[in-house]
Amino acid sequence: MTTEQAKQVLRNAGYYVDNLWSIRDVDDDSLTDKQKMSALDMAFNNEHINEEIFYAIGVGIEIITTKLK
Repeated sequence: MTTEQAKQVLRNAGYYVDNLWSIRDVDDDSLTDKQKMSALDMAFNNEHINEEIFYAIGVGIEIITTKLK
């Protein structure tokens, strides 16, 4: 299965997959792949980041529902 096929399977199951991150996005050649994955894990499990994402989702909902009125 290709990455695009895997993304389509997830999309069909209701997941948003258009903004994926990879260890290649961690710009520090001194880190191992495992350390890079840990850095991504810390970033995306950060309470502040999650609050901001849910805030942005709420803004998106407001924009969509306003347009529907």
